[in-house]
Amino acid sequence: MHRKIFVYLYVLVLLTGISCSTQKNTFITRNYHTIVSRYNIYFNGREAFKSGILKIEQNFNEPYNTILPVFYYKDKNSISQASSDMDRAILKASTLIKNHSLTARPAQKGKPTTQKQKDFYAKKEYNKWVKEAYLLLGNALFYKQEYTEAQKNYEYIITEYKTDPIRYKAMLGLAQVKIERNQVEEALELLATCLTDKNFPKKLSAQLHALFADIYIDQEKFDDAISMLEIAQSEVRKKKTKIRYTFILAQLHQEINKSSEAIALYKQVEALNPNYEMTFQSRIKQATAYDGGGASTEIIRLLNKLLRDVNNKDYQDQIYYALANIYYQDDNEKKALENYLLSLKHSTSESFQKAMSYLAIGEIFYTQRHYINSQPYYDSCHSIISKDVRNYDAIQIRTQNLNALAREYYVVHDEDSLQRIANMPEKERLEYIDNIIADIQKREDEQRRREEDLRLQSMMYVQDFGVNNQNLTGKWYFYNETAVTFGKTEFITRWGDRKLEDNWRTKSKEKNNWGADEITEDTENTEDNVVDEKPLSIKSRSYYLKNLPLSDSLKEVSTKRIENSLFSLGMIYHNSIEDNKKAIETLESFITRFPNSEFTPIALYYLHTICLDERLFDKAELYKNMTIEQFPHTNYAKALTDPSFMKEYRNKIKEEEKLYSTAYRAYIQNKFSDVIQLTNTALEQNIESELHPKIAFLHALAHGKLYGVEQLKQSMNTFITTYKDTETVQFAKSILAYIEQLSEEVEDAEHILTHTSTSPTNTQNTEQEIEKSNPFVFSNNAAHIYAIIVQSEFVDINRIRFNMINYNLDYFTNFNFSISIKEIDRKYSMLVVEPFVHNTQAFNYYELIKYSDEVFEGVEKIFTNHCIIDTTNYATLLAQKNIDQYLEFFYENYIQ
Repeated sequence: MHRKIFVYLYVLVLLTGISCSTQKNTFITRNYHTIVSRYNIYFNGREAFKSGILKIEQNFNEPYNTILPVFYYKDKNSISQASSDMDRAILKASTLIKNHSLTARPAQKGKPTTQKQKDFYAKKEYNKWVKEAYLLLGNALFYKQEYTEAQKNYEYIITEYKTDPIRYKAMLGLAQVKIERNQVEEALELLATCLTDKNFPKKLSAQLHALFADIYIDQEKFDDAISMLEIAQSEVRKKKTKIRYTFILAQLHQEINKSSEAIALYKQVEALNPNYEMTFQSRIKQATAYDGGGASTEIIRLLNKLLRDVNNKDYQDQIYYALANIYYQDDNEKKALENYLLSLKHSTSESFQKAMSYLAIGEIFYTQRHYINSQPYYDSCHSIISKDVRNYDAIQIRTQNLNALAREYYVVHDEDSLQRIANMPEKERLEYIDNIIADIQKREDEQRRREEDLRLQSMMYVQDFGVNNQNLTGKWYFYNETAVTFGKTEFITRWGDRKLEDNWRTKSKEKNNWGADEITEDTENTEDNVVDEKPLSIKSRSYYLKNLPLSDSLKEVSTKRIENSLFSLGMIYHNSIEDNKKAIETLESFITRFPNSEFTPIALYYLHTICLDERLFDKAELYKNMTIEQFPHTNYAKALTDPSFMKEYRNKIKEEEKLYSTAYRAYIQNKFSDVIQLTNTALEQNIESELHPKIAFLHALAHGKLYGVEQLKQSMNTFITTYKDTETVQFAKSILAYIEQLSEEVEDAEHILTHTSTSPTNTQNTEQEIEKSNPFVFSNNAAHIYAIIVQSEFVDINRIRFNMINYNLDYFTNFNFSISIKEIDRKYSMLVVEPFVHNTQAFNYYELIKYSDEVFEGVEKIFTNHCIIDTTNYATLLAQKNIDQYLEFFYENYIQ
């Protein structure tokens, strides 16, 4: 009966609605706008919003490999699925506010006498669904990630409805906006205000505490997160949300190593009867939370039962991983490794789970100090794992350290192996190689009958799960599967994942004739400069003989490789791996094999310091005395006899670097007298450093600029004699050769000096002309390019371009940089990298390149300059070729 009356009333209101505007406030207009708002516009908008929320939940993929997010809207991919629904909700809420907001005051029949009447006539809004529409609008805008507009709506509600409970919903919504905008402190203040407000609605308490927990999880304050989420879990009404909060609580307890509490909470999740996936994950997580503190039999039985369930076929990698974790916690490393390998075997994609299995195996071998076995697993993990994983940086550093260790280890191992075979009598050597070929053929036959997963397993069973690396000594390289795996990794690192085909690379990659036309990172294939050679078969004698050091010169080269890598290996053990026992063992082997090496005094010094750290005082004293007695004039001996020496030496190095930098700048500005004065001061310090030869070289060049070509020749000859064992001497020899070449072609050889400047010289411009007019104008926000200017006679610019391409591929994969070469004139060329949208971006790139050894590898920087330049100035520079003038402009406007 009441329902019929209401329907009749609703129809009556609709029929009279045509005459009901928002300018009049009567009983009829108020009820008309209220009914239409509630049962039509707001209802439809609210249903659209609920539909969008449901889509988000249905499309949400729970990231069980990390702590689950407290709220579904944390996944931006999922909330995009609700975009159309949120648009409809926004439209409905906006329509309600625009067409049905009733702010006109009703006509008064006499003066109001009661407080209720006074409050009624004092209202700012007479349609109570308008405030709900503002809240709906704010919520829909939030899920559309339009945070600024959402914030305006929430703030409007808080301001306009100060005494209405709806303001609390708006305050929570505003806190959500601030969290998503990383305004965490403001969000915490807002939530704290709600928490201390005695009028805060009980039904919103679960959401309030969940928001606190969300912030604390992001801040990794897991104890605080637990205390807040426990309240939210106890007060939330929706069963699905309660299950979710319980699961997150279990994860948080597991994160702080409260194993028993975590396992109990995972069991509680199961008891709440969640969906199958969460039930499965709860069981798996119980195993991963196990820390060896209780009986594991029940968990193992449960996991084996899960393995037998056909419904879990796609989850077997996770089950084996969980089983491996149980065995590992029970100190059964052999069974743990078996199951980690089975986890890898059943991984169907490059998943997070696969990365974790690689990592677990790598950690076991690392803990056992079997670093070479550990390396390929860490490397595989690093190639899969996302940068968002919390311990990514630690994994990356350890991977890099292990890669460096393995690289040096295999140089020593392989060269020792090659030398041992090369030293065999010829007949025995050939028999040995024939046996290898026969064994390879046999292994190939076996390989055809084996599955790929068994090959992966065999990699680990080579040494019955952990033979000491020393057992590998003397084995042929291709018998060592770990070495082969590392080789493949190194190949991909250097050349990329290339197709197996003829001519996959040129004989000398960095010397390709790229040409001077513009080139980008997607460099097209170029023609080979070498004659194609038919690759040798791995089952031919020639394949093995070609790499053997059979001559004295080849043996010398091989021995030098061993010397360099064995020393590096010892230093890596000490500095990177932090295994001092291995470092001592390796460095002792080094000084025994190479007592007269240039690295021997360094090795002895470090043996002394490492033995002190390990409290091996007798050994420490022995190596101290050996350093002082055998190498008395080295800095290492001086450091051991004079405690203050190293501090003074470091200060001198800093001063030398400062002097060189200042002298280099002076050279660029053609202030050669200043260069000589500064380099003299630096050379007078007479310290051994890597910079010392470069300072002397700069000094010699400046002499040539001041006193002519004959002085330059004399300076270069003196430099070559004094610094014959340094890399810089090659450039001095190039200058001398160039002087001789041009001296035969021209009568006046003085112009040769222009070829030895670190910056190109435009001889047509005098200093007075430069001062008269500077065509360059500084622009901070214009598009910029980065440029390297080189002297073509002394620098292979194609090599720099090759290095630059690799550098950009390694560090700027998301930038579509173009690299081109511009020939300025016969003497100078310019390598250009573009585009950069503004000065700051280009300068940051300039700063990175400045300290990059990779880009200038094999190039003497003394013959290069680099800078940034905006596109307008760049056009001027190419037209006028006034490079000196621009470099001066660059240092004044960008550097100073």
